Order: sequence, then C-alpha cells, then structure tokens
Amino acid sequence: MSLINVISKRKAIQILLALYGGGKSVSEIQEIVGGSYTTINKRIDELMNADLIAEEYLTGEEFGKIPHNKRFIRITDNGRKIIQSLLETNVVKLPSLRIYRQKWIILILHVLKSVRGRTRLIKLLFLLRREIGMRKGNYFRFEAGNYGPFSKEIIADVEELEKKGFISIKKETLKNEFSEDEKISYEFSLTTKGENLIQEALEDLSPDTLQKLQKLRPFNDMPLLELLKYVYERYPEFIRNSVIVEKILKEWSL
Repeated sequence: MSLINVISKRKAIQILLALYGGGKSVSEIQEIVGGSYTTINKRIDELMNADLIAEEYLTGEEFGKIPHNKRFIRITDNGRKIIQSLLETNVVKLPSLRIYRQKWIILILHVLKSVRGRTRLIKLLFLLRREIGMRKGNYFRFEAGNYGPFSKEIIADVEELEKKGFISIKKETLKNEFSEDEKISYEFSLTTKGENLIQEALEDLSPDTLQKLQKLRPFNDMPLLELLKYVYERYPEFIRNSVIVEKILKEWSL
C-alpha cells in the first residue's frame, strides 16, 4: 500500500496527530480520535507497516503503577515529518491536546470547588494520573521541578482557561513557608461560564469517573507540607531537583 493510501485512510491522520504530542496506549488513542476498536487497530497496523508509528511494551514501573506490560504507540521520525509537512502547508490543523488536558483541570475545580496554590494543583493532577488511575485524556507531562513533580503545561493551561473566562484566579501575597521571602498565592475556581461548560461534559462522564475525582478531596484538604511529604516519599524520582526536600523530610521525621 502506498504512503498516500495509508494516510488517506479514515482516522489515519487523526492517529498521527494524537501521537504527535507524545506516545499513548491504544485505548487513549481511541478515546481521542473516536471510532471502533477494530478500525483503530487496523489503522495502527497500517501506519506501523508504513514506518510512521512504532510500538513498544512498557513495564508497570515505566507506565505508572500498572502491574503488567502495556502496549504503547509512538510516532516515528518519518511520521513526525509527515505531520510537520501537513501542518506547515495548512493541510491539517493540530487538534490541541490542551483540550483533553484542560478538561481535567475544569473537572477537578468542579468537584473540589477551589484549589489554593499552583503547587497543590500540579500535585493533584499528578496524583490523578499516578494514584487514581485517570490516564485517559490526562496528557500532562511531569518532570522533576523545584517542588517535586512539575508540569509547564498545567501553568500554560490554567492561564489559557483564565483568558477564556472559564476559571478565576485570585492572587494574594503571603509569607513564603519555604523561605523568608513573600510569595504570590493563587486560588483557582470555576467561573459561571466554566460551570456551564462542565455541565455539558458531565453528561458524558461515567459515575466511576466522578467517584475517582472525589478521591482527590483529602489531598486538597491536607496542609501543603503534608501533601508534599506524601508525594516526595512515594515518588522519589521526582525530587532530585527539589529546593525544599531536606526541609520537608526533616520536619516530618521529627
């Protein structure tokens, strides 16, 4: 089958676009692009044969806390070149994966009503994926930052959601609990526009999803230092760049 025929097939371009932002499982791809499981797997096989995507198997350790190997699909250099060419010529437009990420920010704020602090919001989204198992559509990438798991995408997404009028961000100058300097505290909540938006999305959510989101409530209610200690002890691979790791672990070991 020629390359043109492969990428002309239904869902082929959408699959490449979904993988353009990072590797995903088959179920995650299906959730993004839609279509039947049979169709998605058939397109994946065709794209692999054309060397536009590749598969690998991640162990449970590499893929969060999944206790078994998991099939993972990534775009190849050839596939990336195809998408970049199509984007540059405006043949296709990149469907923003921010849409899929941002829904989790909105859902968390709907369930918890408000979240105080960027650090806390980032940790809640991190735990949503790692401990509560909400991996579908949760495409934030985390790295080891100054306060443990950090994601630039979350910061960018909340700023975009505020500009669109979906969330409100209240800023307050407070004493920094980690230094003698003052800090700006951010409190995130949904606006009326954001609540109206989420009401439409709630119709498509399963009761199980909402129940899982409720599991974040204890993490939102606990003191920030306690939350950081919880994350630091369970995910030490994310604390190598932390500027407060000694303070956190020392204070809670007393």
